[in-house]
Order: sequence, then structure tokens, then C-alpha cells
Amino acid sequence: MKLFMLQLERLYMRGRKIWQAKVHSTGQIYVHDRVSEYRNMWKNAAEKVGARFTTLAGSVWELELNGKTTRILNDKLEFDDPVTLEIAGMKPLVYQLFAEQGLRVPEYHVFQLKDWSRAAEFLKRHPKGCVVKPANGTSSGQGVTTHVQTEREVKAASILASLYCSELLIEPMIPGECYRLLVLDGEMIHAVRRKGPGLTGDGVSTVGNLLSIENDGRRNRGEYCLDIDRDCLFTLGYQGLSLESTPACGQTFLAKSVNDPRRKQVEVRTVYNETVTGLVCDALKKNAESAAKILKSRLVGVDFITPDPTVSLEKSGGVINEVNTTPGLHHHYDSTVERFPEPALRVLQSLFNR
Repeated sequence: MKLFMLQLERLYMRGRKIWQAKVHSTGQIYVHDRVSEYRNMWKNAAEKVGARFTTLAGSVWELELNGKTTRILNDKLEFDDPVTLEIAGMKPLVYQLFAEQGLRVPEYHVFQLKDWSRAAEFLKRHPKGCVVKPANGTSSGQGVTTHVQTEREVKAASILASLYCSELLIEPMIPGECYRLLVLDGEMIHAVRRKGPGLTGDGVSTVGNLLSIENDGRRNRGEYCLDIDRDCLFTLGYQGLSLESTPACGQTFLAKSVNDPRRKQVEVRTVYNETVTGLVCDALKKNAESAAKILKSRLVGVDFITPDPTVSLEKSGGVINEVNTTPGLHHHYDSTVERFPEPALRVLQSLFNR
């Protein structure tokens, strides 16, 4: 009977997912909104190296230089073989391979929907919150639920994740911000940080008051407000703060890690908007390069969660939590000067030299 009810709930969630896809079509929006961005990026890079740029279809381009050609499908490039790409999407295997070589990864447990109670047992050891996600091959936060804190939420998160993969994974929430280090042909060439919404203390106001002032301004500008939810409390907590704390004058702090209020329960630490190549320490660079070598990948984005990228993961308590062998270069857009920095050009040069 319990299994039947579980299957019934999963069927309901699947129907809801299909309906939401038709109404909102978020995946399509994500892809198509980027087409003109990528077209301009690759066209500009082609001009810089003297390559001919031809549009084969809406988001398919062919570039030719000195008799060599390469084809690009939006953000997909002719680098790694299908086996490498497939393995990189197998999260438990990637964690295992990394851990065997001494790289820090989160503690995790692999399970299936029918065994979701095992994930609930894992949660008891990590009461501050966990992440439940598909164990294989999803992107853009699909099927991922963060800040899971109760058995009921474990079950709901497991049902959601099971719509994307039969194998599921649970791991603890890790304090810190997300950094992506881009590795090309064994060398870390660029690093970006997802900059969460931050506030600055005045020495008088509490964190709660500062949030109220910030939200008043956001309402006046017609922007989404910052909810005081689990993500907010978790993010404040790892910085040693609470809503009642009074930050010093000039003290800056993060208010949230997940900053899209329409996706409160979804891991969206994949929007990077601050270049930090010169900030990350050599230890993190070596970790990223080691990860690429272990995967045998020529181009990979290695995602770290750490409270301090200037020190090693051993010192900060951070981890490698994701790898992406189709690392969208729009993440490396330099918004301060409104241009794509060197990664696009270097990637194209490497494609022609392969």
C-alpha cells in the first residue's frame, strides 16, 4: 500500500511537471534567450582569430580557419568524447573518483525512491539541512531541492528528483558561495563567483532591520524582495549572524545563497556574475586542474562551494560539488565592461589546434 501511494504521488508530480513545462517552458527560455548572446560571442571570437563564421541553423554555427573547421551548437563544443561527457554526469562516480585522488567532496548517500527512508536517516545526521538531487545527468538545477530539513521534505524532494533519474543522491548543505573554475587543456584559465545578495551594516541596525530597509527599496524599484526563509537563516548562520545581530559599520555580509524567490526550494547557485580569477588560491586552481585530469576532460567547469576561496578546501571546509563538461561561457561574461573576456577566444583557438 505504501509503495502504491508513493507511485501515485510520483505520478501526480510528473503530471504537474509536464503542465508547468507547458505553461512556463523555463528550459526553452533558458536556451533561446542565450542564442543571440552566443552568436555574438562566437562571431566576435572568430573575427579576432580571422576565422570564417557561417550560420548553419538558428543556433548552429560553423567556423573555418586555414582549412580546419569546427561546429558549435549554442554552448556545445567539439571537445570531449561521448564517454567522457557521460561519465562527468554521473555524480556518485565523479565523487568517488575525486575522493580516491584526495579531492574534497561532500559526504553523500545514493538511494532510490522506494528507499527514501534511508535518505531520511542521512538527514538526521545533518539537521542543518540537505540537498536532494538526481544522481545522474541533469543541469540548471533540474530536480534539485535544497534546505531539506524534515522527513516529509525528503520524500517530496525524492519524488521530484525521481522524475529525472531513478538513482538519487542526498548530501549536506555546505556553507559558502559557489565558484566556477574553468579548465582548458589542463590549465585553469578563468574563475567566476556567483555573487549572492549582500548587505552592509551601519553599526546600529540589526540584520532584520537591514533586510526590511533593503526590501522597501526593492519594492519601490519593482524588484523581488529577499524572503527571510531557510536559505536566509542558513546563510546568515554560517557567517556567525542572526536576524538579531548588529553588524559593524561597513561590515558586508551575504543575505541569501539562493536569490531567485520564484525557485526557493531549487538549487540555483549556477548564475555567476563576478570575475575572481586573481582571487582564488593556487590550491583551488590545482584542485580544478586535477579534477579535469581525473575526468580526462579538455574543457570543464569545476564548481566549488567555499566560504573563502583564498585558502585551501582543507582550511575552509569547502568542497567540489559539481563538474560541467558543457560549461556555458555566458557564466564568464564580464558585466562590468559588458564583454566576454579571454575564455571564449582561448577556447576557439584550442578548438582549431586540436
